[in-house]
Amino acid sequence: MKIEIIKINYRKTIIGIVLLSSLVLITACTESKASDQQAALLPVAYIHPINESIHDWEDYIGRFEASERVDIRSKINGYIEDVRFKDGDAVAKGQVLFVIDQRPFYIALKQAEAQKLEAEANLSRTESDYNRIASVQDARAVSSEEVEQRQQIAKSAEARLMAAKANLAQAQLDLSYTEIKAPISGIISEDFINKGNYVTGGSSNATILTSILTIDPIHFYFEGDEKHFSNNIQGNNAQKVKVKLSDEDDFTREGMLDFVDNQIDKSTGTVRERAVFDNGEMSLQSGMFGRIRLVKDKQPALLIPDEAIGSNQSQKIVYTIDENNTIKVKPVQLGKLYNHKYRIVLDGISSEDRIVVGNLLKIRPGMTVDPKKDAFQITNEDAVASAQK
Repeated sequence: MKIEIIKINYRKTIIGIVLLSSLVLITACTESKASDQQAALLPVAYIHPINESIHDWEDYIGRFEASERVDIRSKINGYIEDVRFKDGDAVAKGQVLFVIDQRPFYIALKQAEAQKLEAEANLSRTESDYNRIASVQDARAVSSEEVEQRQQIAKSAEARLMAAKANLAQAQLDLSYTEIKAPISGIISEDFINKGNYVTGGSSNATILTSILTIDPIHFYFEGDEKHFSNNIQGNNAQKVKVKLSDEDDFTREGMLDFVDNQIDKSTGTVRERAVFDNGEMSLQSGMFGRIRLVKDKQPALLIPDEAIGSNQSQKIVYTIDENNTIKVKPVQLGKLYNHKYRIVLDGISSEDRIVVGNLLKIRPGMTVDPKKDAFQITNEDAVASAQK
């Protein structure tokens, strides 16, 4: 009897141990499965968009042009005797560029001087005759008609002297024109007419000998929008601007907007504008293309990293993580690229959204992930850099 009771208790003990072991095993398997499922979720970094007050700007394409340009023409006819510059030289105002053969003009000058001397002698003689006859008029030694005749001869001699002086001045001027000088300082082109050639001058059809461009300072012309026309009407067209060339990354060249045209082009709805830039190093040349940036007042903007933006055909999208840690796709309307790395978002998301910035190539819509918040902020250095670019 005792033996049977012991056997029954032993069996119960064995069954209890087996059941307890099974329960422990089931619990362990469940916990292991849950742990494995948690470990299987893809860790994904996200950020919240930042509301930032930034300087707005407008960019335009334009072209550099010389602030002054002069086509050099001769004022007289003649043969070129000498060329006193090298092609592409920097020349100063008043510098002699060409010399026309001076001999014919020197001869004309001597003739004019001789004519002047002859006219002076003739005037002196006729005045002396008039004075002598006028002195005896009261004695009735000569008639009043003869006195009047002598007076007219003296006046005619005086007129011929004035003409001789004018001819002399013209001859001196023509001789001075044989040295063709630079009317402005700048960079000269090549000599279009070489030494020994005959040139015509003194008219709008005169031969162009060369040209000079002033490129320090240099102008930059572009077509702006109607807002700048309004600013011009209010006398507010003087503002700082920046420009960069086609092979440059940053807007490092600073100038001033100094001219806005007085009317809007009816066909394009734009207005012609001009900025002026110092060009002491002569690194900017007439005809170069560039991009000009007009910085405006600060405006609020929603910013995200540019690399967080994807494409779905022609639509721009971002991946977000919802409250269930599920990947969602949101289409967005984008603005400008700010400081080379932040994109302004105009519509589609808010500052509360969790924007995916990590493992972008591994995620897909509807996928459950393990979100990891990433640090994202616009530093003061970024804001300053943007204002300078």
